[in-house]
Amino acid sequence: MLKQISLLVAVVLFIAGCSSTASENHTEVKNDTAKVETVVESPLNDSIQMSKVLEVMTNDSLNAIANIMSGIVDSSKVYQYVQSTADFKVFSKNFDKRWMKYDSTRLMNLRKFKENEISKVVKPQTTLFYPFSGPDILHAQTFFSEADKYVMIGLEPVGSLPEFKKEETDSLDTYYNKVNTSLNAILKFSFFRTESMSKDLKNKEVDGTLHLLFLFLKRTGNQFCSAKPVTVDSLGSIQFVKSFTDLKKLKTNTRGVEIKFVDIHQQPKTLYYFSLNAADGGLKHNKGFMSFLKNMGTVNTYLKGASYLMHKDYFSIIRKVILSQSQHVIQDDSGIAFHYFLDDTNKWNYSFFGQYLKPIPMFAQFYQKDLDSLYKQQGAKPIGFGIGYNFKDKNSNFMIATKQN
Repeated sequence: MLKQISLLVAVVLFIAGCSSTASENHTEVKNDTAKVETVVESPLNDSIQMSKVLEVMTNDSLNAIANIMSGIVDSSKVYQYVQSTADFKVFSKNFDKRWMKYDSTRLMNLRKFKENEISKVVKPQTTLFYPFSGPDILHAQTFFSEADKYVMIGLEPVGSLPEFKKEETDSLDTYYNKVNTSLNAILKFSFFRTESMSKDLKNKEVDGTLHLLFLFLKRTGNQFCSAKPVTVDSLGSIQFVKSFTDLKKLKTNTRGVEIKFVDIHQQPKTLYYFSLNAADGGLKHNKGFMSFLKNMGTVNTYLKGASYLMHKDYFSIIRKVILSQSQHVIQDDSGIAFHYFLDDTNKWNYSFFGQYLKPIPMFAQFYQKDLDSLYKQQGAKPIGFGIGYNFKDKNSNFMIATKQN
């Protein structure tokens, strides 16, 4: 009963954050205050009462556009003129097959590894921090489904939601081609190529991470409540911006989006994606975001395909934030160099998976002799799938560092 009451309170607070529009082009979230109050005051009838609250939370208009973005056919009348086009039908049919294969192979393996290995070592935290993520909410939510909040950082722009106007349906083919191009690396190799992303997410049709965030969230069964452009003030507090168009024009070091959604288990979640420079030079001049990071408190941090940036001296600030605030750091070798854990004032325990090989030629200079020795001395459990830059040869490594209490 106490657990149900706590969840219901959390849901009602979550609803309070869903009260404004997703953008200037989309319908306002339908919040029925009287209906919410009735649910709160009535006896808790397990999932029946909870489903009534969640029904109030979801935004039909936002979910309709998410379905179009991800090629999902629905009964909504909002975008029937899009669903009737040949371009949508082709994308929907082809992507359904592609996603079904991906879900039944790749995602199934990730879920098994999460259940059999990650869950046995990692104590869930309210916030999952995922710097250098790009739009990869896919791995974050699959591995850390218990998190209530996801904080993601990348150089890629936030972008804006497409409008899909009736008079512009002839451009759908271009839109879906751009989406497919943007997805190639993540679906094939498990990571986004930074150089490719800088091109793929800076065009007229697919102008930022929003497009892929929406596709991944919708394809994994989430229902949207709101999507709001945000920045942070000098104290690190979230500040909402009127529209995504205004966000692009805003003079700020921190552009972001807040997405509130409900997962397949009817749990309310919040995702923040911030587009910013996380190198020391950028964070030194971004005191507001540094305050935001501090305000996160204790987190779990996930690092994958991070370009070995935190091996470098000029990514020391973000590295120190992770080491000081993380209960667990879950990463491949492209995250934080192993010697920084050894030199840290905190003491860490380690769980190793897969096998450590020399980095791919592009990152050959970041070979870690100490990590190689540990893998050979201690041995490591198999992963069962490829992940990270050595994905092609399935010679991947996966480490969980746990801070000692």
